[in-house]
Amino acid sequence: MDAVHRCDYAPAVGVRTQTSIALLYTGTFTPGSPYDSACIEGMVDAMRQTPYDLAIVDIRRDKLPHETFRQFFARKGICGAIVRSTAAERFVVQQMADEHLPIVVLGDHFAHTGLPFVFAESASASREGIEHLLSLGHTRIAFAACEREDGDHRDRFEAYRSTLQSRGLLHPDLVGRIPPHRMDGERLIRNLMGMPNRPTAVFIADPLVAVGAINEAHKMGVKVPEELSIIGFDDSDLRSLVFPKMTAVCQDSRLLGRRALERVASLLSGEAVREAKPFKEHAAWLEINETTAPPPEVAYHVLPNRTRLHTGRDR
Repeated sequence: MDAVHRCDYAPAVGVRTQTSIALLYTGTFTPGSPYDSACIEGMVDAMRQTPYDLAIVDIRRDKLPHETFRQFFARKGICGAIVRSTAAERFVVQQMADEHLPIVVLGDHFAHTGLPFVFAESASASREGIEHLLSLGHTRIAFAACEREDGDHRDRFEAYRSTLQSRGLLHPDLVGRIPPHRMDGERLIRNLMGMPNRPTAVFIADPLVAVGAINEAHKMGVKVPEELSIIGFDDSDLRSLVFPKMTAVCQDSRLLGRRALERVASLLSGEAVREAKPFKEHAAWLEINETTAPPPEVAYHVLPNRTRLHTGRDR
């Protein structure tokens, strides 16, 4: 097997024609998330303009223990790949990069010379969002990020951290990482409204968590934005599907998916597009809508049964 690996040999028997660009998840499969769903739409749009097919491949299930990634690609009929990974699985991306495979990393990004990344620059818009809350008078601003760390979520948190730290308003007890599901947004809002010195605003860096938080606020009788301001994140048009319309840091994830597949196709055609930089047109933007306002005069605790308790602290 060592000799096979050194020679980069793949058996011809049973090998499929390599005509597919694969979407590879190095960790948890998340095709149903707003981000991935929009990206896949963009990939399909781009695929139809190329001779390649798009395949979703499970490397954890299908890759043999002693098989190189190059051999795995050949056996599965994969000629290139769009890789979705988190910080915890970057070693897998590194292994594929070491084999000089035509891959593009989507969403996550980190320092790596020569490896191409496609992502939206979201730090600037996230910073604008925090500045917007500060301009309204908020001094206790919470932050909720996805429990799965990647370059995108790191950028958003760093924008939050650096902006508030520069004002002396960073409170570690207001920072949390939670699963990226709607129900976790419900739990988030219940926890925030019951804190001893609760925040008057929150930046939620995941779309479904933000939607769950707004819906749960309605159930609890918490007025958004009069009693709690919320800035969410939006990969498509979820901000328009909740009431009030959500103030959000937005990105065009469908365009990201399209660009990712186009870049893999370019690599396959021999074009030199390997660069660890985002496309400038991919920058996220802040859209101010109806879920942000000045902080309340009295920040009441609100229990899940709608009971209100005076905190003893005015704005």
